[in-house]
Amino acid sequence: MPDYLAYFPKPFLDDIVCNRCIPIIGAGFSKNAISPGKNMPLWDELGKSLGKMIPDYQYLGAVDAISAFEHEYTRVKLVEELNKMLHINSAQPGVVHTSFSRLPFELVLTSNFDFLLERGYEMVGRYCRPITEEDQLSISLDGPVVTLLKFHGDLHHPSRMIMTEDDYSLFISKYPLVATFLANILISKTAWFIGYSLEDPDFRLIWQIIGDRLGKLRRLAYTIKISASAHEIARFERRGVKVINIPGNPNNYASILEDVFHQIREYWANNTLEATVKTEEDVLAELMLPKEAKTRTCFFLLPRETLNFYRKEIFPIAEKFGFTPISSSDIISPGDSVSAKLSSIIERSEFLVLDISTRSTMLEAGIVFAQRDDLQNILVIKDPEADLPLEWLSKVTLIRPSNLRSDMDEFLFKIENWFIILSEKMQPELDQEPKRLLEIKEYRSAVISAIALLEFQLRQRFIRNTNDDRKYNSSLSSLIRQAEKIELVNIEEANKLRSWVEIRNNAIHRQGSVNGKVAKQIVNNVYLIIERIEKRW
Repeated sequence: MPDYLAYFPKPFLDDIVCNRCIPIIGAGFSKNAISPGKNMPLWDELGKSLGKMIPDYQYLGAVDAISAFEHEYTRVKLVEELNKMLHINSAQPGVVHTSFSRLPFELVLTSNFDFLLERGYEMVGRYCRPITEEDQLSISLDGPVVTLLKFHGDLHHPSRMIMTEDDYSLFISKYPLVATFLANILISKTAWFIGYSLEDPDFRLIWQIIGDRLGKLRRLAYTIKISASAHEIARFERRGVKVINIPGNPNNYASILEDVFHQIREYWANNTLEATVKTEEDVLAELMLPKEAKTRTCFFLLPRETLNFYRKEIFPIAEKFGFTPISSSDIISPGDSVSAKLSSIIERSEFLVLDISTRSTMLEAGIVFAQRDDLQNILVIKDPEADLPLEWLSKVTLIRPSNLRSDMDEFLFKIENWFIILSEKMQPELDQEPKRLLEIKEYRSAVISAIALLEFQLRQRFIRNTNDDRKYNSSLSSLIRQAEKIELVNIEEANKLRSWVEIRNNAIHRQGSVNGKVAKQIVNNVYLIIERIEKRW
């Protein structure tokens, strides 16, 4: 697969990752739908088809033809014809729609009347909330919800549809909140036009709204074209729209766009976790490892009101058996794309604990079930009163007590047993992970993995030889001091360990590189120290 992201400006990719990009979907995107034996019409094709039904009509453009059809046959008949022409009952999302729907955008704008985007989101297991009316704009929902603003209405709301000359001329005065919302969003967000042409009246209307309000302070927008001519590129760029011109056959637009969306999703997932709220080295170390690396990350997806309980009672159990617990609050900051962060951490986590006792966590769990076919390393918990969809009941592993202040012994015992089983199963692979990373010349990751292994082994040995499970649930520096105190390592070795930890920290916090010689020295010596620990205890 060609590297299509090489044609994307770095500032635009940064805007996507930092939740500063708004996709705006036009009629051309619907051409990628599946409709056996039928073609989805472009806006101009729609106008020409309607124009042919009007006696003695001379075609002057799509909006003119649609306006003339409404005048001749009424708006009711116009809506009925649009339902037929857009194949509302038969058209289904194509691979381009589902590929786009997997991108973790939380706000998408569209001028399309059809329902292909809603169906695409449904197919990939993401909850989509369409907005067509102004009074819906003030309503916000918790969780990873995709808000789809259909600013020109849709075929379920015919009186709200913007399609005739009168509709367009009255749009700003009739729907001032929608116009203001669009302008406010695009003050700080970069527009990404998908499926629009310069002749498209929807494109011109949006850009007119933004231009009227911002003038020359309007942000640069982007669009994707396949092998566009210099003339076409110049026409877009004169209007403040940067063309991402990808070489290829325009007839392969659908497959190219599918690959583009896939590569953007991969890029987004790889870069979105760089800035996180939590700064503990063990968490950052796990997040910095390659996606294919075996990690100790256990992601807890929890109702907000249970977070303190899990941190106090459950996280220490996970840490006791060598896992690194992390929750949404550790990685999501105000203004972040919740869907992007969740999707990325789900991909990077070997293990997940889902407490799906609230509507919000059910929505988040939907992302998990859409991304993970194998539930083997997922512990699904629910409150006894939680009302789950029938198809989800079979996924539930454990029922937790309603009262988190009592009746906890059996619940905690079952959770501890789950972590014991996972630890016994995964530890052999985790023990060999630094060597594997070293062999494939992932030197930075090999050092991060080796220090994580050393920390795990030290903590486990101390826990087994004390009566207090949590006494050594402390920083790695504290573990090294204790190892030096009981002469498990001498002063020289302890200082070396501290220097290795500093190299690891530099690799985590400052993206520092590690050469092969240093990585081999650290990895090999870590294994020697672990061997000595095992012989002593």
